[in-house]
Amino acid sequence: MSANWVVLKFGGTSVTGRPQWEAIAALLSARLEKGHHVLLVCSAVAGVTNELAAIAAAGGSDSALNAILERHGRLAAELGIEESLWKPDAVAQLERCMRGLSEAPGHSAQAELLAMGEWLSTRIGAEFLKKIAPVQWIDVRSALCIVEEPGLSAARQWLSASCAAEVDNDLQLRWSELGPAIITQGYSAGTPGGKTALLGRGGSDTSAALLAGRLAASELEIWTDVPGLFSADPRLVPEARLLTELDYDEALEMAASGAKVIHPRAIRAAAATATPISIKDSARPGMVGTRISRQTPTRTGEVSPGVKAITCQKDMLVLLLQNIDPRREVGFLARVFGVFERHGVSIDLVATSETTTTVALNRSGNHLEHAASEALIGELEIQCRVTVYADCVCLNLVGSSVRMVLANAGSTFRFFDDHPLLMLSQSANDRCLSLLIESQDHEKLLRQAHQALIPVDGGEVNSAFGPSWAELQNRS
Repeated sequence: MSANWVVLKFGGTSVTGRPQWEAIAALLSARLEKGHHVLLVCSAVAGVTNELAAIAAAGGSDSALNAILERHGRLAAELGIEESLWKPDAVAQLERCMRGLSEAPGHSAQAELLAMGEWLSTRIGAEFLKKIAPVQWIDVRSALCIVEEPGLSAARQWLSASCAAEVDNDLQLRWSELGPAIITQGYSAGTPGGKTALLGRGGSDTSAALLAGRLAASELEIWTDVPGLFSADPRLVPEARLLTELDYDEALEMAASGAKVIHPRAIRAAAATATPISIKDSARPGMVGTRISRQTPTRTGEVSPGVKAITCQKDMLVLLLQNIDPRREVGFLARVFGVFERHGVSIDLVATSETTTTVALNRSGNHLEHAASEALIGELEIQCRVTVYADCVCLNLVGSSVRMVLANAGSTFRFFDDHPLLMLSQSANDRCLSLLIESQDHEKLLRQAHQALIPVDGGEVNSAFGPSWAELQNRS
């Protein structure tokens, strides 16, 4: 009989100090008492990955590396962990990474260094948890191997790689024999050649979802510093309401279009293996959260139409591509899209007219730094006239049958009396309506759309909508 696994993932703010690790220990003990086998997947301590990225970009910095070691030394001391249990290995690993950066600088060496944040947090955390339960530390690179994808840029191949989502019976058997509790790193995976690749920023969610699928886990729990997904960013809209239930498609549209609580790749992986996801607040474990699973139909058997969330996707690059020679209409799109393919760039949104094609690109998702953007635009200008909007925001109305809600959005569209709308795009699955604008006053549009399309919290908790952020703060 196979073990009943649950997977608990903890973000960077959930592994920063003793109170956070005591909370992890309490959750681990509770799951073990229920008879579960537990896998803990942890991120790097908050801020450490950014510090490692700065070191990698600079080609190395002994003082910065020492600062990272000192920070983890303070964490270990707070947890009562002796240096001999983690520091010699950490120093050896970091020295190996620095040699790699010096001898063969590039994205492969950067991935090795960036993966050290999760290595440090989990190695120290494992020693603390061993005081409570028989916890085993396992290197995630022995369980996750990336899928090689021809055509991707080198940056994406090493820093934003992919793994197949699947059930792994052999892994279930091996890990079940190790004991009831395992802790491992998020964010990283192995390559067929035995090196390290990363699963993109926010990739710890993805690691946890992939491992939950391989273990056929009954639940994936994402523990973070907010109670779940909201109908808008509660920092900008205090009236934003907690979404207690979402199906995979709705959650994926939210995550892919700007909601930062969970990575879209994690949702895709969980959906592929039908793994339910619960998002919970690690500081308030008893609070209701967001559950993501298969479709939640109404009594009539249909998914209830309407907007459930309004998200903002920032750092968008918008290009207007105008055909220079209208006589060469046949094959124009194939030629310009071939340029994007050669540069390893994915297009997020596209709209066409008789003479102009508008495309929107997510800079961070495509690792489009300034030099890469200039190279892309330079090659496009050989094929067509290019107008660049360098700083744009995509406001997304996410839900079910979104085209049916436009009648309720009349007041929202008055915003465009004074602000140009670069693109209006409806997703093919009718789950998202995207409004692309320049990055100015987009917060005003967000608040107007939320007021027009999301029901006001009257204290009730029904359907997908839970209490508002303001109400939750009052309860706290």
